[in-house]
Order: sequence, then structure tokens, then C-alpha cells
Amino acid sequence: MDLVKYFLEELRKENIISENTINFYKSDLDYFQKFIKNNNLLEISQDELEEYLQHIKEKYSENSVIRKITSLKSFYKFLLKRELLKVSPIENISTSRKDIKVKKFIEERELKAIIDVCEDTKIGNRDKIIIKLLSETGLKIVDILGIELNQIKENNYRFFLVKQRNIYVLINLSEDLSKELKEYIERYNIDSKFIFGELDNQKFKTNFLKYVKKANLDRNIVPSMIKNRCNYEREKINNYHNLDEIEIFDEIKKEYFAIGIGDE
Repeated sequence: MDLVKYFLEELRKENIISENTINFYKSDLDYFQKFIKNNNLLEISQDELEEYLQHIKEKYSENSVIRKITSLKSFYKFLLKRELLKVSPIENISTSRKDIKVKKFIEERELKAIIDVCEDTKIGNRDKIIIKLLSETGLKIVDILGIELNQIKENNYRFFLVKQRNIYVLINLSEDLSKELKEYIERYNIDSKFIFGELDNQKFKTNFLKYVKKANLDRNIVPSMIKNRCNYEREKINNYHNLDEIEIFDEIKKEYFAIGIGDE
């Protein structure tokens, strides 16, 4: 018996929920079945379920994860009522937001993939610079778009000021990014008040999502996840500062081995 088909047909007969919701159920259940590669949905192991949950948390937004878990709960609750199984494998999985810990920062490989697909045009190089600024500074996009040309020139492209909570904060740039920013300004003869002209948050986000799609990344990624990564990396550094010298050495070794550097 095709349990998913049976479930959906019964929902339509009951005529309680909308066709749109039923289609969501179908999409989520088809995705689940395809992922676990198990045709017998009555014999799902906890390992298979945990692997699936980890997968969707890494790939999808919080709302999408909650929806996919809810679809599974509804499906297995239906099977329980029809006495097709005795215990739901997903019975104890929470859909509470505080329990759904979605990875909300961009990974290094994803960031590199997005940067690599930016074309060698004025717009492409502009967006590439913005992405690198977001990654290096951890600022909001509105702060990056508000960088004034005269100020960055006067400071030899090395730093600029940002007003945060009525206090001006000095933002230093790395030597490489400083050089790249200067080359961008000179190459395209930027002469507007703001380095990135009249570009607004929404337009940049639209371009960014196009780069994500072009990079063939397999999960939803938005610009704010770049800032989150910067904060995540800073937190790791702060944690190192709380370790003694031996612990720091051990942590660094782990990082090296993880990327294939160093001896066993």
C-alpha cells in the first residue's frame, strides 16, 4: 500500500483542510521518503530520522523545518489512528522554535561559492566587495551601503566610522580588502556620495539570492547569515581566549586536521 497516497486521499475525503495544505504534505512526505530511501514508512529507524532532521536543519529555514516536521507528525498520527503502527517514530520530536536549532550562518565554502559567481562587471564587482565587507566587518547591510566615499578616501581606504546606538565605532579593514576597495573605486571612477551609489537593501538582497542560485547551493541563504558567520567566528576566538595554552594548541590542531593540514 502506498501510505502517503492513502493519507492524502483520506484528507481530501474529510474536506477539512485546504488543497494547498495537502499539497504541502505531499511535497514534504515525498521529500522525506526520497531522502531516507526507505519504501517502508512503517519501519523508520531512529538513525534515519535523526539524519533527516539534521539535514533539513542545515538546509532549510526555521519555518520550513517546523512545517516539514509537522507534516511528518500529521502523517504518523494518521497511521496510528488507522492502527497501521503502534508508536510514531516522530512522537517525541518537538516543533517548538526554541528546540529547532537551525544553522543560521553561512559556511566558508558557501561564501566562497557565492563570491566566485559574481561576474567581472561593475555590478558584479560591487556586490562582491559588499559581500566581503559584510563578511569581514559583521555589519548590517544598511551600514555597508552607508559608507561615504570621501570618508574612506580620507582614511586611505583603511577604516571608516559607523554610528551604532548613538556612538561612532571605528571599523578597520584588512590590507587585502582595503586594496580591493580602492581598486574598485578607481576602476569605475566612483564619484557619488556613497561608495555604492543609490543601491538599497532590497536590491542587493535580490542580487544576492541570484548569486546563491547560480552557485547551486542546496539550502536557503540570505545576506544576514554572513553577519552571523562573522559573529560566530568572533565567538570562537573569544572562547580560545578563555582556554589555557595547551587547550588552545589542541583546538588549533583539531581545526588543522579538519581541513587536512598537519600530521596525525
